[in-house]
Formats: sequence, C-alpha cells, structure tokens
Amino acid sequence: MPSSMAQTLKVGLIGAGGIVRGAHLNPGWLADPDVEILAVCDVNEKVAQKLAEDFKIKHIFTDFCELLKLKEIDAVDICTPNKVHTPAVIGALEAGKHVLCEKPLAVTVQEILSMREALRKTDRILMTAQHHRFSEASVAIKAWVDTGAMGEVYHARVNATRRNWLPTSAGFIDPNLSGGGPCMDIGVHALDTALWLMDFPKPVRVSGRAHTNFAKGFDIPGGWGEWDRVLFGVEDFASGYIHFSNGSTMVLEASWLQHQEKEELNATLQGKKASMRWPTGHFHTVTNRTLIDGMVLPHAGRKPAHTEEILAFARAIREKTPSPVPIEQTIHVIAILEAIMKSSQLNQEIVMPDWDADSAK
Repeated sequence: MPSSMAQTLKVGLIGAGGIVRGAHLNPGWLADPDVEILAVCDVNEKVAQKLAEDFKIKHIFTDFCELLKLKEIDAVDICTPNKVHTPAVIGALEAGKHVLCEKPLAVTVQEILSMREALRKTDRILMTAQHHRFSEASVAIKAWVDTGAMGEVYHARVNATRRNWLPTSAGFIDPNLSGGGPCMDIGVHALDTALWLMDFPKPVRVSGRAHTNFAKGFDIPGGWGEWDRVLFGVEDFASGYIHFSNGSTMVLEASWLQHQEKEELNATLQGKKASMRWPTGHFHTVTNRTLIDGMVLPHAGRKPAHTEEILAFARAIREKTPSPVPIEQTIHVIAILEAIMKSSQLNQEIVMPDWDADSAK
C-alpha cells in the first residue's frame, strides 16, 4: 500500500517491449510502493494488452498521443524505437508530464535541442535512462574518482564490443527506426558512463569511422538468431577519437559483430596519479616508488541499476530536484556519437559547436 507521507506518482508506459517488462516495470517501478502504473501504450495492441493483463494496468492505447491526454498521469516512461523518442518526449513535456526516456534520448543533437526548448517552457523533469551510472560498481567508482585519487585524467579507452550479439529486430537494424547501429545502441552506455566519471569535459573535435563488416554476410552466427540482411542498414562497427577542451582525449569502439574472445563493455581512465577500470573497479598507482594495484569494492546493498535509476527519477519528481541525468550531459554524449558517424561519412574531422554556450543564451 502507498505510504501516507509520499506522493503517489501515476505513470504511463509508452512502449511495452522486453526492456519495459524485464527492467523498467519489474522490478523497476514496482519497487516503489507509491507508484501506480495507470496506462500502457504500444503500436502492437496485443503486446500492450498482455502487459496490462499481467500487471493490472487500467488503460491501453496504441497511440501515445491518446495516453498523454490522461490528466491524472504525472510521468511517462518511454521505451520505444529510437526514432519515436523525440515526438513522444516533446509531446509528453507539452502535456505537462515528467519524462524518463530510454537511451539514446535521440540520435541527433538537433532533436535533443528541440526537447530542450520544450523543457524550458515547463517545470517538468526530463531524464535519459542511463542505468549504468546507478550500478553498485559505478557508484563506488565515481565516489573514488571524485576524491581526486586519479589526479588529472588525460585519456580514456572506451569499449562496447561484442563477438556475435547483434539484435535482430527492425527497431535496431532499420535506420528508419534506430537511427544507427552499435554506436547508438551500446556505445552510448559506455560513453555516457566514461564521460560521467570524467566529470563531462567538453568535446571539441571528433574523428570517426563506421563500417558494415560482417552483418551483410553469414560467416558469424548470431547469438540471438538470424536477422534480415536486406533490411540491415546501419553499421556493425564504429570507432572514434575525441579531443576535449581540457586537453584530454578518448578512444571509443563499438561493435555488434567482430572477432574477439567475449563481449566487452568497459572503460579505462588514465590519470596522472592512477588509472581506473570500469566496471571492475581495478586501479593502478604508485606510492613511494612502489607500484600498487587495488580494487574499489562495489557499494553493496543497492537494487538493480534499472531500479535505482527509476527510483532516482521518482525521488527527483517528489523532491523537486534537478534531473539525475541532465539534458546538457546527454547533448554531449549524442553530439560525440553523431560526430563519429558524420566524420566517417565526410572523411574529415568534425569541429564541435559549444552547446553549453548555446544553453546560456
């Protein structure tokens, strides 16, 4: 039963796929006793009906615009194909709803800037669902980095690479729905977390390359089954080299298919006092000319990362505090990923606009 002290939040779900069922809803929203899931929307009515039946959700829609007309809804949780994020986010903000949206918030900076304009006209919260920031390991590593134990971070190596885990649905491989391949799908996770640990230095120049090396062929078997080679229209590998205004640099690699031992989702930060490996927490330093290896232990007792992310969003709404994942940070993440793809297309380095200066206008 909801507590008498907390504000009961009424939530609408836009999208009823696997990420909603297995992470955002259970144990995510259901971990908050002061939340009522009031409505669900999905273009596949049968999927929406099934979720509503399983979790006793009152209202079912196939058009998110109809869901947004429910005045009693306080917040929406958007888990749709990437290309639907922008109209759903803007529509929700204009309807006076708080918004949690799955990553990537959008696939172009221009779309996010349009979201920011809508956000400026309301007192609502918009949060990108970057759940890796909320894991036991990430929270502990961030606390350690913030003590200054690494010193100045001058370089980072960021990996989001797989041997044969290519998502097969059209929402990932059709550019009209996804807007990109592994760079946007899993590169966004590792990049966001690395930038967060680095306290978000400003990107100023980006070089990138993107290729479709294996996804059109049949040499590498798919861990999640077969996919439509004709429909496949995104990259299966991308890499980028990023320069920041403080002089630091970063190398990013993202892939769904390539020859390697196992899946990697990690980042190594090189500091002048120590290096740190996320998410293992292993660090390397020196004291009195003695080489020292150590490990930052995870903050035990936390709920799963998706759940902690949702609880942080709900807490910010109730306490009227800023978004746990500010839109300005998300702009930098998407700007880098977009620049990697643009650099590859144009075969030239991309000079980044100053988004922070634009924000101050």
